[in-house]
Amino acid sequence: MQYNPQNPLIVQGDKTVLLEVNNSLYQEARDHLARFAELEKSPEYIHTYRISPLSLWNAASTGLAADVIVAGLARYSKYPLPGNVEVDIREYVGRYGRVRLIRQEGDLLLTSADMALILELQRHK
Repeated sequence: MQYNPQNPLIVQGDKTVLLEVNNSLYQEARDHLARFAELEKSPEYIHTYRISPLSLWNAASTGLAADVIVAGLARYSKYPLPGNVEVDIREYVGRYGRVRLIRQEGDLLLTSADMALILELQRHK
């Protein structure tokens, strides 16, 4: 396991991210996290962020790619990213835009280019 003590982040398997305030990379890491994670606690020395499906959806809606999120976390993390965190980020961001709600002749229609997804949604009526 590679350890980078100069980095300010600890990314945990439950998608909690701890950010050291007294670190020279604090502002850069904070600005990166603010694009896709929610600040939960901000005591004096360690700030706690949460990466959630909603925060990732919001990030994807601004055009932020999963590769950028993962690369930034890896760049600022003290330890290698937990595998499940990277997989979940890619999965949640990859879901964005697969289904669209459009208005057509006064009705709202749920559309998708993915026929398997449409069939799955039909089963959940």
